[in-house]
Amino acid sequence: MVKKKKVKKDKKRHDRPVLSAEEETQLQMLVDRVLAQDPEANRFTQFAESLKPLIQRSVPFTLAFVEALGATSSPVAVETLKALQDIPAKKPVRRALKTALYRLAQQGLVKEEEKESEPRVLVPRPADRQAEAWASWPESRGERGMVLKLPDDGRGYVMAIAVLDSEGFFHEFEAIQTTRKGVKALFEQITGGVPGRLIEIPVEHLRFLFEEMAEIYRQQSMELPSGYDVIRKHLASWVEKPSRPHIYNLMDTAEIAGDKLLLRSSDSLLEVQPFLSWRLPEEVVKPYAEKIRNLGESRLVVSQTAQVERIGQIYREAAAELFTPELRHRFRRLLEETALLLYLEDRQQEAKRALAAAIDLENEVGLLTEDTFVLGLVKRSIVIEVSPEAEDAAGQAEREKITESGLIIPR
Repeated sequence: MVKKKKVKKDKKRHDRPVLSAEEETQLQMLVDRVLAQDPEANRFTQFAESLKPLIQRSVPFTLAFVEALGATSSPVAVETLKALQDIPAKKPVRRALKTALYRLAQQGLVKEEEKESEPRVLVPRPADRQAEAWASWPESRGERGMVLKLPDDGRGYVMAIAVLDSEGFFHEFEAIQTTRKGVKALFEQITGGVPGRLIEIPVEHLRFLFEEMAEIYRQQSMELPSGYDVIRKHLASWVEKPSRPHIYNLMDTAEIAGDKLLLRSSDSLLEVQPFLSWRLPEEVVKPYAEKIRNLGESRLVVSQTAQVERIGQIYREAAAELFTPELRHRFRRLLEETALLLYLEDRQQEAKRALAAAIDLENEVGLLTEDTFVLGLVKRSIVIEVSPEAEDAAGQAEREKITESGLIIPR
């Protein structure tokens, strides 16, 4: 038992940064410099900026410096650690910063910031130093990619590359600091050099999406991906937080909701990109596919007309039962996002039909629904499950091309 404890203690000591005598001296001098600063002075920001080259290298000295600040019960140590959090750094450094601040918070040295205290100074930027954002078309299960580019200090840039899944979580999230040339190379890598994989969207709307995802994480008591807070703080200095999806700033909701022809013709969307690959999960439509198979295997002799009517009834029953409030919300958001991309691509009529279907999903899907997009989506999903061979080779190839977004997350 004693031996096991000794091994565990040795392992813990081994994980700590090991510095030479010279580095220990330099570390103490640096900590003394920090403690001599006045966090309220204007020059403190410049001092924190001078530490940027240090914090962006994940080396034992950097980690030892952060750990030393975390062990120093001083307001200036807190402010220095907070300032360093705003600088993109590698994962071990970010983790060390978070741990150090947590230790100081336990001592009551870290004050909880009010939500309204975020800096809102939106200053004009040079034309070649503007923030930009892009999004990919939603795929068959709702997955979609996003890219954000924000000018950083000097001539550099901070980029965020994210992939959202259909449940509203970040499937991938990466914050990267790079140069102008690096932005171009990274963009080529993400898209594979294929035009049209990403559509430029307003930066304000991307902030709306990021905040929307953050709220989902808070509701689920889950931790946001590493690097999200850094990007959020950068983004907050560029744009205000919107209160609704951007498509509602571009199109008249009342006009679209009042035009029933848009809703009744919304199933035509399923014949164009990006909707060609959209379908419901196989596992949820299997029971309804089985009902249709049983109709064909029944020994009862019924007319073809009666059989077609029964199949149509099964489609409507499936739509009413499958489109729960959760699924309605998911598809409403997907349709709103797709409507925005269609609008930005100058596909106005398709954007209107997509938004009409989205607005209708505020209501329950009943047996007499006029939302032909929902009915068409249900029918397609069931038919493929009943008769997979009905999909010819050409159609299958087209769907494979669409569902493969080609977005590559840098590692």
